[in-house]
Amino acid sequence: MGLTLTLTDHEIPASPAFIEFLHATLTGTDYHAGEWYAQEEEGLATNDGRFGDIQEKAKFVLSNEVGKKLVVRSYRFFKEMLTGRPETIKSISRFRFIFIVGIPRTGGTYLTKQLFRAAQIDYKKVQNALAHDGFPHLATLEFKNKANVHTHGLLQLAEYLTMVEMYYTKYGKLAYKGGIVVPKKFTKVVYNYPLIQELCEANSEYIITLRHPLGMIGSVLEKSGGMPENKKFIIRSAIERWAYDDWIHWGEDEKVVQDMEYIDVLLGYWKRFHFKMALEGIPRHAGVMLVPFGKEPMEHAVKTLFQNFNLDLEPEPFKVGEIHSFDNAIKAKAERVVNDVTHFWDSLGLTFPAEELVL
Repeated sequence: MGLTLTLTDHEIPASPAFIEFLHATLTGTDYHAGEWYAQEEEGLATNDGRFGDIQEKAKFVLSNEVGKKLVVRSYRFFKEMLTGRPETIKSISRFRFIFIVGIPRTGGTYLTKQLFRAAQIDYKKVQNALAHDGFPHLATLEFKNKANVHTHGLLQLAEYLTMVEMYYTKYGKLAYKGGIVVPKKFTKVVYNYPLIQELCEANSEYIITLRHPLGMIGSVLEKSGGMPENKKFIIRSAIERWAYDDWIHWGEDEKVVQDMEYIDVLLGYWKRFHFKMALEGIPRHAGVMLVPFGKEPMEHAVKTLFQNFNLDLEPEPFKVGEIHSFDNAIKAKAERVVNDVTHFWDSLGLTFPAEELVL
């Protein structure tokens, strides 16, 4: 057939975070780290005005020969993923990806920071899109804002891999198992694990962070402004948005979710996240490490990683915030959810360490 299909960057535009990264790289200015590494400092991060000058930055990037080549390279990666014919993208085999996966507020940021320390990279200077889990946005299929979430997620993944090539070729100093170590907090990998496996199964490792659901919910409440007065669900933070989206994709009506008890929305999100993780087979990945939330297990995991890297380095102290109190009825709900996940993992031949998840 002689049919030609044409897509332009007007239909599938480069993401602002990618343009921002390229602009900083080309101009030698600081990367936008934001507050990704300061998760223990409770409060909502804001990006107000962050991309206000993105059009000017895009013009600069595309007028620069190197910048234009990098944009083209990201679209080449995108095309290879879209068609299932990886060629150029095979270049990422020289990196050793260490993905930290877990529902938010389970200690993943701490582990990510320690991996950057191991790599001799100042985590306070790493662009948040390169380090943290907001980018690439891999999510359940949805047509939203005149766009296909899957298609845009593929492009963002292509952009992320282009960023990895640029950044770690220059700054990567830690070699492990034949590759340059690339840390990434990657919560959203649960929504497209097979794709990541296709791209880098042989050169990736996974660290799964786990926490009791009420510990996670208490932390979300502290970050988001506390329990709403009427105890009904409300969206104030990105995590609450993810919980809401989870229910909508599950098939629940928007108005029903908005009228649900806050605790019930978050418990449902926690349960389905761990169901999804198990069904995708992430806990079966070769060499996977499961790390329960807490000072001792977190610091022990970091020490193990440093030993694996043959580094004489001590972990930074892991900080545990105040423990939120819940009544007995809520505790009973949470225990039923933990039991559901434990039995589900067991039915798949997996072990969910429920006894290690303490409040």
